[in-house]
Amino acid sequence: MQHISETQLNQYQLLLLNSLETLRHSMTDILMRSNHTCHNLSAQQLQKISTDDLIELALKIEIPSITHKISTMKSIDAALNNIQIDMYGLCSDCEEPIEITRLNIDPTTQRCLACENRYKKQKHNEYKL
Repeated sequence: MQHISETQLNQYQLLLLNSLETLRHSMTDILMRSNHTCHNLSAQQLQKISTDDLIELALKIEIPSITHKISTMKSIDAALNNIQIDMYGLCSDCEEPIEITRLNIDPTTQRCLACENRYKKQKHNEYKL
């Protein structure tokens, strides 16, 4: 299995940071368009707070168009944290390297293909109960 080079790691990190910034701007736009004063105030503070605080704030605001953005932001944050602790590109289940093709498709991928298939199968079986 191919290991991630330093250049690739830097590219993934830049892509993740850019995606996070795009999400922040998108959420700011949504909150600024809201008719609720508290949402407008939140939008003004959005760029000043950490990603963790932003996720916590967004969870408190019940705007359907933000729900998917929160989920994506959590995935990006987890991937960036994995980069910081030198675990990026390793499967969260088996700790084997994740296929580069999977990371190229989705840099927030947390599992190798085999573990992802087991995870989906397990989740599918849970829904059958």
